[in-house]
Amino acid sequence: MSRIPPLLGTALLALVLAVPATAATAPAAARADGATSYAADAVRATNAARARHDLRALRSTRCLRRAATRQARAMARRESIWHQDIGAVMSTCGLGSVGENVAAGYPSGRAVVTGWMGSEGHRANILEPRYRLVAVAARRGGSGTWYAAQVFGRR
Repeated sequence: MSRIPPLLGTALLALVLAVPATAATAPAAARADGATSYAADAVRATNAARARHDLRALRSTRCLRRAATRQARAMARRESIWHQDIGAVMSTCGLGSVGENVAAGYPSGRAVVTGWMGSEGHRANILEPRYRLVAVAARRGGSGTWYAAQVFGRR
């Protein structure tokens, strides 16, 4: 778990989670397929986890989807995981707080959320009661490994 210094009085939390690439690679022909369903499954799994803890479901915005997609594409292109400037996401999307989870190597949206829920910091992002928004994007790298970005926010 990494902490980002408070920005404008708002704490931002960004976390990275990876599994061995061998556990989740796919043939090159399948790389472009499934990104939309991967992301949709991750949002459903995130909201199911929140429901189990009596938290409201999160909704998505176009701005957060663009931020998550941009990050997932960049990580897949470089086949590396890191965090985007979530302060810029906060400013661009007009949010009061933002958080981000990123991961690599999970074969499905449900699997990546299960992985995040097994990590204290990632779980804290998913179960943060003040968040109202979420977007997830996933892309495959050249080796077939999935790269996922989950961005949270509150206005």
